Amino acid sequence: MCVTFCSGCDEMKAVLILAGFMTLTKAGGLPHENLKMKSVEEPFIGRQKKILALFEHSEQLNQQSEYYQLGKYYNIESNIANYINKDAVKEFLILFKAGFLPKYHKFSVFYEKMRNEAIAMFYIMYYAKDFDTFYKTASWAKINTNEEQFLYAFYIAVVQRPDTTGIVLPAPYEVYPQFFFNKEVLLRMYRTKMQGGVYNAVTAVNYGVVKENNSYIYYANYSNGLTYPNQEQKLSYYTEDIGLNSYYYYFHTHMPFWWKIDKLSILKNRTGEFFFYYYQQLLARYYLERLTNGLGEIPDFSWYSKFETGYYPQLTGNFLPFTQRSNDYEIHNENTYEYIRFLDTYEKTFSQFPEKKLNFIGNYWHMKYNLNDDKINKELHQYSYEIIARHVLGASPKPVAKYDFMPTALDFYQTSMRDPAFYQLYHRIINYIIEYKEYLKPYDFNDLYFEGVKINDVKISDLVTYFEYFDFNATNGVYFSPDELNYYPTAYIIRQPRLNQKSFTIKFEITSAVEVDAAFKIFIGPKYHSTGYPTNIEESWMKYYELDWFVHKLVVGENKVKRNSSEFLFFKDDSIPINEIYQWLDQGKVPYDMSVQPDNMPRRLMLPKGTPGGYTFQLFLFIYPYNKQKKGDNDFQNYILDDKPFGFPFDRPVRETYFGQPNMFYEDVQVYHKGPNFSYELNVPLYF
Repeated sequence: MCVTFCSGCDEMKAVLILAGFMTLTKAGGLPHENLKMKSVEEPFIGRQKKILALFEHSEQLNQQSEYYQLGKYYNIESNIANYINKDAVKEFLILFKAGFLPKYHKFSVFYEKMRNEAIAMFYIMYYAKDFDTFYKTASWAKINTNEEQFLYAFYIAVVQRPDTTGIVLPAPYEVYPQFFFNKEVLLRMYRTKMQGGVYNAVTAVNYGVVKENNSYIYYANYSNGLTYPNQEQKLSYYTEDIGLNSYYYYFHTHMPFWWKIDKLSILKNRTGEFFFYYYQQLLARYYLERLTNGLGEIPDFSWYSKFETGYYPQLTGNFLPFTQRSNDYEIHNENTYEYIRFLDTYEKTFSQFPEKKLNFIGNYWHMKYNLNDDKINKELHQYSYEIIARHVLGASPKPVAKYDFMPTALDFYQTSMRDPAFYQLYHRIINYIIEYKEYLKPYDFNDLYFEGVKINDVKISDLVTYFEYFDFNATNGVYFSPDELNYYPTAYIIRQPRLNQKSFTIKFEITSAVEVDAAFKIFIGPKYHSTGYPTNIEESWMKYYELDWFVHKLVVGENKVKRNSSEFLFFKDDSIPINEIYQWLDQGKVPYDMSVQPDNMPRRLMLPKGTPGGYTFQLFLFIYPYNKQKKGDNDFQNYILDDKPFGFPFDRPVRETYFGQPNMFYEDVQVYHKGPNFSYELNVPLYF
């Protein structure tokens, strides 16, 4: 391990040693008391505890546990009458008897055989006719199948089953710690565990290891220039944020690309539209972060030219290193030319569909589509644009065996957003969809006008970002003896500075000639182009990030409306660790956001990182008549806000002429950053 000694290190050591005596960590401390909670009762509490137990020690089996005693003797075939879809059970048994992914192998949903097995496993859990059968099936699967494959299928089954609605799932970074931190942090954890602690507490501080109460704390940095041999390393605090990467994983668990989900009925024929909105928003938020770091536009690339942006992930999977991609990587080579030909043809074929609806267009890029009848193929073939593109850009050699592959960051939803190629790929896809949207009729004056309503003024409090420490329980990443599995002798906590922001308030002053329910939308976008010249909404509409949507009844005359950032619709509080969930369950409560809206963006990431002198952005505030929609009873009701398209009015190219109406308001804002400007300044080892 490399340590750079400097004048500030002694001060940092003192801070860490002091923290070792005074800090009450999340692993062993009292539950968060400022979280919004949801009251629960039996049988929910009992079910919640059973499900949590299946996530503990994710790569080990506790033979004294309830799930082990049930799963060891459970026979799926003998209980086939307890499943709604018996054909799905028969199909699973055929596949399982023929041979499944062995234990201790890496699993990726982007490889066909492993994916088909995981889908079959998901189906037997999803089609269990009651919770008792579901729990027994999951217990059997945890014992008898690959660890990562089981966790993947189980996670999605809990999200999708009606009788587990509202169940709190552990954060992905607590279930799969190895996907969220570099291997040097994991190696420090392994060494501490194997040698039974630290030999010298003062020396350990030099390497970012501190004992606090009954927990070992490991200070973790984000990746530096060794991982990003280019300017992209400036963004590692954002692209490697565990909350952001979990957000992307939640998206997949709620909308798996391989399944036409029953719960998506609330979206009806809008899944393709939502695909565009989701990725357009991801890219808009990423673009704003690039601006404040001086990186400018998301780079374009060609399948027939060198891929300029290298990436050397410091991740490990079952002790296999992740594949590395050098700067100026030759993506068109003898191993990929067939893939490149497919990708090129797929892109050119897209130009044949300007008359299709947006749902078709979005699904065309998101999954394999039957181009003859507009129906989604039930079988997602290996030749999916997304899958092939990920394999090509990941730079991994072709697998030589059915279950052996060199992992890349693009092979997993938990790690995809760490690789700069992810943003360049989806920037390419979204640009194709934007080309289609050029055929759509732009909104005119009447589409956007709100008769009798005028925004007179908007006042916004200071926008401030900062870095602060966050602890997360990585105990699942450590292996315990059989005796230790029955209790937690020690917790292993990773502590890392993360981007956060101070709460802020937006105040509207509005005049209305009518009493009416009004929908409010708040967007943040660029004020200046990356070159420094002013931009306009007509050329940058796709770079606006939606912060909030809410409804307020306007009265005749003057209206003053106040909205705090803690109320913004699309964001949630950070998850809490499993041990705290147990503590809250004993009080008959669970965290509201983890139960009701786990797939929302972390609240602390709504603003891009500011600069010490303030970075200028532009807020766009828009009020329009509210047409109430009937709400559903599942997670997607948060996205069906009214009868407007997702992202309205930035769901298509705009005409600047019509975006200066009285019910619209533009406000220039500065986002400031306080405290250390770089996250590594808070950490040990103090290197960059």
